[in-house]
Amino acid sequence: NPKIILDYLTRKDAEIDTEKRGNWVFKILPYKHKYPTCWRCKTELVWRVVDEWYISMDKLRKPLENIVKEINWIPAFGKERELDWIKNMHDWLISKKRYWGLTLPIYECECGHFEVIGSKEELKKRAIEGWEQFDGNSPHRPWVDAVKIKCKKCKKTVDRIKDVGSPWLDAGIVPFSTIQYFSDKKYWKKWFPVDLISESFPGQFKNWFYSLLVMSAVLEETAPMKTIFGYASVRDEKGEEMHKSKGNAIWFDEAVEKIGADPIRWFYMRSNPAENVNFGYLLIDEIKRKLLTLQNVYTFFTTYVDKKDYPIDVKLTSENILDKWIVSKLGHLILLVEFNLDKYGVAKSTLAIEDFFINDLSIWYLRRSRKRFHPSVDAKEQAKRKEAIETLYYVLLNIAKIIAPIMPFFAEQMYQSLKTEKMPESIHLCDWPKTKIINTDLELEQKMDEVRNIVALALADRSAKAIKIRQPLAKLSIKNKKSKIKGNEELINLIKDELNVKEIVFNDKIKEDIELDINITEELKEEGIVRDIIRFVQDMRKEAELKPSDEILISFSGSQKIIKIVENKKDLILKDIKAKMLSNEKEINGKFLEKEFSVDIEKSLIKIHLVK
Repeated sequence: NPKIILDYLTRKDAEIDTEKRGNWVFKILPYKHKYPTCWRCKTELVWRVVDEWYISMDKLRKPLENIVKEINWIPAFGKERELDWIKNMHDWLISKKRYWGLTLPIYECECGHFEVIGSKEELKKRAIEGWEQFDGNSPHRPWVDAVKIKCKKCKKTVDRIKDVGSPWLDAGIVPFSTIQYFSDKKYWKKWFPVDLISESFPGQFKNWFYSLLVMSAVLEETAPMKTIFGYASVRDEKGEEMHKSKGNAIWFDEAVEKIGADPIRWFYMRSNPAENVNFGYLLIDEIKRKLLTLQNVYTFFTTYVDKKDYPIDVKLTSENILDKWIVSKLGHLILLVEFNLDKYGVAKSTLAIEDFFINDLSIWYLRRSRKRFHPSVDAKEQAKRKEAIETLYYVLLNIAKIIAPIMPFFAEQMYQSLKTEKMPESIHLCDWPKTKIINTDLELEQKMDEVRNIVALALADRSAKAIKIRQPLAKLSIKNKKSKIKGNEELINLIKDELNVKEIVFNDKIKEDIELDINITEELKEEGIVRDIIRFVQDMRKEAELKPSDEILISFSGSQKIIKIVENKKDLILKDIKAKMLSNEKEINGKFLEKEFSVDIEKSLIKIHLVK
C-alpha cells in the first residue's frame, strides 16, 4: 500500500536513528500507476514479504519431462505447454500463511535444524508431548500443533511450523490417497494409472496437472494418468468473462430451469475444447432449433405409426434405395462416433450425429419417404409402409443409444416411446449398437452424394430463375461423363421427384454442370396449380390442428378455368389431401375453415372450404 510505505519513509519518531529520521525521502510527487486490488471486492492489496517453504525441483526436471511425454494430451498443445513449464520451473512454493489447510509436517528448531516427518507412525514415535490431544483427530490445526518432538541436533523441544500446505499438494496426491495406495497396494495397482483426468487448462499446467505429475514422479516414477483432457473457459455471449459483479453471470440452476439440461450438454459437447466457449440464452436457442429437427423426426414417427405396428425383430430386408442408404449412413455414423468417443473426441462425435439427423435423416431421407408412411388398403403399399416403419424405427432407436451419453433425458424419452415389451427398462441399460452386424454400402453413399449434389445445383438454379419447386419442369440435363448414377432408375427417380422434373438426360455438350428446361407448357402450368392447391389444403389442415388420419370434406370456388383443373385432377387431389369427396360449397354444413388463395393463372383467386 503506497500510503503505508510513504508514512514509514517520512516517520520522525524515536524508533528511527536521529541522523536518518525523515531523511529517507527527497520529494513526494503524485504518480499514476497500476496497483493490485482484490478481484472480488476491489480492496487495495498489500505486498507482504515473508519467509516460505519450497521443494527443490532441479533433480525432478528430467523425470517430469519423460513422464509428460507418456501421456495422451487433449488438446495436443497441452504437452508442449507442460514441457515449457517444466523447462522453466523454479522451486515449488508449498507453504501458506493460513489456519485451515493440510498442515506441513515440518519441525524447525531455533538452532536452525529442521526435519520433515514422513508418516503418522513416525510422528507418534518421535512425539514427546501432545500426542494424546492429536490422536483420533485429522492432521489439521489445532490438534496437530499440540504435538512436539525433540531436536536431533540440540535436543531442545521443537514445535511444528505454523504454516499449512498449498492446496495443490493435497490435490496432487489424489491418484494415491483415493485408491488406497498405502493401505491396499494390490487394489491400487488395479486402477493406476487412471484412464482420464479432466480440468479447465488455464493455469492447470502449473497447478493441478503439475502437482499430479510431481507426486507420481517422486512416488512411482511414472505418469499417474493415461490421458489429460483440458478445456478452455466459458465466457458470456459477447466473449467477456462472467462475473457476478459485472451482472453477466448465468447460474446453473437458472439456466437449467429456463432452457433444460440436455440442450446445455449438447452445446458444450459440440464445442471445441481448445477454444473459449461463449455461453448465453440466444446461443442455446440456436442449439435447441437444431435439436428440434430430431424431435420433429421422432414426433413424425410416433404420429404416423401406432405402437402395435412397431417391429419386434428388425431384419432390415428392405430393397428401397433410401432405406438401404440411411441404414448404411447410420452404420458409418455409429463406427465414427464409437471411434471418436474411445479417443475422447466428444465434439467430433456430437457434430457428426447432428449432421446426420439434420442433413441425412430429416432433410433427405424423411422428406423423400413421407408418403410411404401413409396408411393404405393396397397390399403393395402396405408392404412398402412396413419397410419404411422398420427402417425409421431402427434408425431412431440407434440414434437414441448413441446420444444417450450426451443427452440422457431426451434419449430416455425417445426410448420409452420406442420400447417394446421385451426390451430393457431404460436406454441406459441397453448395449451400445453392435457394429459387426451393421450393413454399410460406401458405393451407394457415394452415388447418393452425387444425387444430392445435382439436386443442390438444380435447386439453386430454380431459385435464381424464380421458379418455385411446385412448378413441374420438362427436363433436367446433367453434364458428367463419369457419373455413377447413369442407368440407375431408382436414383434417377429420386432426382425427378426432388426437382419436380419429368425427364433426366445426360448431355456432356451443355456449358454448366446442370441445365434446366424452363419452357413451361400449359399442361405443366396446370400441374403446378394442382400442386399449389394441395399445398394450400395441407396448410389449412395444419391450421385446423387435424391429425394425419383425419379425413375432410372440401369444396372449391373460383373461376371456371380453376374449377376445370380441379375436376380433371380430382383423384390426385383427394388422395393427397385425405378428403372423402369434393363437395359443392352449398353441401358443406356446420363449422368449417375458409381460406382464399391467389393462383398463378390469370391472377385468379381460389376459395377453399374445409370441414372435418
